[in-house]
Amino acid sequence: MNIIIFGATGRTGSELLQRALSEGHTVTAFVRNPTKLGISHPNLKVEQGEVTRYIDIKTVLKKEKVDAVFSVLGAKSMFKRDVVLIGALKNIIQAMEESDAGKLIHVSFIGAHRDAGKLGFLYKYVIPNIMTNLLRDHRAKDALVTHSKLNWILVQPPVLTMGGYNGKYVHEAEIRQGSSRKLKLSRANLADFLLKQVNDSTYDRKAVLVTE
Repeated sequence: MNIIIFGATGRTGSELLQRALSEGHTVTAFVRNPTKLGISHPNLKVEQGEVTRYIDIKTVLKKEKVDAVFSVLGAKSMFKRDVVLIGALKNIIQAMEESDAGKLIHVSFIGAHRDAGKLGFLYKYVIPNIMTNLLRDHRAKDALVTHSKLNWILVQPPVLTMGGYNGKYVHEAEIRQGSSRKLKLSRANLADFLLKQVNDSTYDRKAVLVTE
């Protein structure tokens, strides 16, 4: 596959990048600072640019046909708003709509789901009252994705960890109250799930919870 990763230098992006390369995919990493990648590979292409500049994103997407675009841009804080990322995602979506860019796979957060309260006390009372700015940003970005003309998937994990890959995770489009879940997910397991979605239509134009 030929994919593009926005946010490749972040913790989730790094896991996704390394896994994609290990599986033999061709990866374009769109980054502000290439030196932060810390990796070189025959199948890795590095494009330097700013997600805040629409022309930078459009130029990259026009270069060649890609099978999927991964949006794994991470917020700097769980408590402060980061409207720059909302604008960045808007740029990505607009550029994708104007090119043959395949599927958009965007990593959101399960706390932004309308039925997140079914997951228990933490998601019903604590997160909505403590992480209000984070949720506001995620909901704004999710709305951009779901109202786009693209083929998209909203991947909504719970708390992410730096644990290793074991392939033991579950995924579902509908949150079921009372189900047994750890409500955490390693970034390595998340990367595995993300890559599988490129050629899987199960969750096309849907939001999906992925958790251990």
